[in-house]
Amino acid sequence: MSIIEETTLSSLVDIDQANSTWCKAVISMSANDSSIHVAFVSDSDDSLSRLAPASPTLPASPSKFHQVPDDVVNQSKRFVRVHKTDTSGLGISIKGGRENKMPILISKIFSGMAADNTGQLFVGDAILSVNGVDLTDVSHDEAVQLLKKAGKTVDLEVKYLKEVMPYFSHKQRLNENKQSRLCIPLKLAYVSDLKEARTVEIHTHAVDTPNQSLYSIRFSDGLQHQNWLNRLRCVTCRLNGQVVQETNQLLLMMVSKTNVNFKHVGWLNECYQNSSVTGILKPHVHSKVLLMALTHDSILLYERAPVCVDEWLQPSISYSLICTRVILCANASSPTTHSTNNFVSQTCSNRDNSNCFFMTRHGTSRGVQTHYFKCMSNDELKNWTYLIEKQANTAVCLLKQVEFGCSWHGRDCKLFIHFEDGLKLYENKQNSLLWQHCFDKLKRSADNNHSLLWLAFENDEGEIELEMGSSLKPFVFTLHSFLASKLNRISLNSILTNSTLNNTSL
Repeated sequence: MSIIEETTLSSLVDIDQANSTWCKAVISMSANDSSIHVAFVSDSDDSLSRLAPASPTLPASPSKFHQVPDDVVNQSKRFVRVHKTDTSGLGISIKGGRENKMPILISKIFSGMAADNTGQLFVGDAILSVNGVDLTDVSHDEAVQLLKKAGKTVDLEVKYLKEVMPYFSHKQRLNENKQSRLCIPLKLAYVSDLKEARTVEIHTHAVDTPNQSLYSIRFSDGLQHQNWLNRLRCVTCRLNGQVVQETNQLLLMMVSKTNVNFKHVGWLNECYQNSSVTGILKPHVHSKVLLMALTHDSILLYERAPVCVDEWLQPSISYSLICTRVILCANASSPTTHSTNNFVSQTCSNRDNSNCFFMTRHGTSRGVQTHYFKCMSNDELKNWTYLIEKQANTAVCLLKQVEFGCSWHGRDCKLFIHFEDGLKLYENKQNSLLWQHCFDKLKRSADNNHSLLWLAFENDEGEIELEMGSSLKPFVFTLHSFLASKLNRISLNSILTNSTLNNTSL
């Protein structure tokens, strides 16, 4: 273990929760921790405060809590013009919104900033409109964005609500004191890197609750940013391994479901894709984060982190590993059909993480299903492709044989792929063997991408035509997996044989 991994990292950063407000905080974490410890150096807030988060935090103006003129209290609405400077924002915090069934309320006014300088705004004012845009039925996030983009001159329509003052003057202050420290849990967390902004985003997914949170942490320099990113990757990888062990232990206690054995879990960014004229798949800007899990025989995809054993057994999408192919992408715009075994080392030698893409293609009864993923680093790319291929080979060795329903010369049959014996066709009615061929006798295979399959073997006249129905693509992908596993075993035996010869004493 390196010195960096053994020591505790600690940095002064800007931190933001759920796209609300940036605050100064000291974060710390050791290699054995399961969360990031956050200590705010100023009052935290859960809404808009200012547009210059790196500037010193200013105290709220105490006079705004108590000294509200009678004419302000009695007025139905007021119009206030605020002039912002180039280095600061409005200097307010807001609460409420449509989702809270509350108007957009000013909860803080920072002393010496634009709103405070008007002398006409007060804590408890409901913002009815900004620059003529109605805010009476917007969400909290929508209000934040409208206020941020309002320009240097901001015209506010406000109304003072006396009834909310007890909440802001007492309860709010108690809550803010409680929120001076927090922990960001990293078990099943998704970490993304905004390198140019020196920012790390952490999507937390607590294992005991469906709630999710987004934290953005911005670092002052590139070295701190990279050190923290490396630490977070190591810690989340370790914690994901713990999740696998804990889930398998729970599954062992469920007698009827012990056949499922998880091997690896991790978050991936799935890119939406379209087929171009040339048939090359290209990533789009739109993407979504999915949790991928590898079991002893399947790939499972989840749209959110499972919170119990039953949810682990109910993925959003599942595919058989023996019906799966992995294809690495030479760059962000063009995948390659090279074998991953020959191409991993070339791609992973590239230090540019923009090339960390791979595709999974799955043969199903509905045809070929494709997913396009982006990894955070070349190491992550290499690890995922290796694990998927390794587990697919293991699944083939465990199964040994797979059968598919088909029709040959009008007779209902079963086509078997056997790891040792090759391809065998049996008639269903009499269970009699019609023909059998070893893998090394297979010259070529083809299909019409619908239901028909053609196989050509050495020393056999013509092609064999089989009606596969919906089993066509599962058969084609399974055949590829069996052949790849056979080649892998031959290569492994060759390496072991050469190693034995090289170590023989003469």
